[in-house]
Amino acid sequence: MIAGLMERLSPPGYEVKRRHLKPQLAMPRLRDNPNSIVVDPHGKPPRGVFLSLVKILVWLLEEWYARFFIEKRRTILICDRYYHDLLVDPIRYRFGAPMWTARLIGCLMPRPTLWILLNAPVDALRARKQEVTPEETARQCDAYLAFIHKQRAYVIVDASQSLDNVIADADRAVRMKMLSGRGNRG
Repeated sequence: MIAGLMERLSPPGYEVKRRHLKPQLAMPRLRDNPNSIVVDPHGKPPRGVFLSLVKILVWLLEEWYARFFIEKRRTILICDRYYHDLLVDPIRYRFGAPMWTARLIGCLMPRPTLWILLNAPVDALRARKQEVTPEETARQCDAYLAFIHKQRAYVIVDASQSLDNVIADADRAVRMKMLSGRGNRG
């Protein structure tokens, strides 16, 4: 979906970039590699408190550093997952520290200009991926919906439609946000 969206988004004067959520300092070869897919996100035990806290602090520093020193103005940055994914599924990130610390760091993270949630019925999602149990899939769907409704600017795209329609809906949402003149990073 992101590759298709990037092909469609090419407004004059803008650069379109993709980034996956992985700390650059800790995992430099994996961060921007779309082929580094996790197939068993709940298969490993959580890290200890210290390593978990170091990881989220590194994320925080890297996101602000990128915001100020790497990402150019007039860049459309499309993130495949973002820090706040950790709040919905801490097991995927092997987070072993208290959740209040993750929520605190989440409050300090730079916010995307626009959140796009790809949402579909649990059965449709399970037909595509069975990484976690059906109950966990349903819990995460509910948690993502609860999270997205708390954001200032968001769009929920029906991901059960064809890929072309999903891309078109996401493209329309980004273009509408750009026309509103409320920023260009996110």
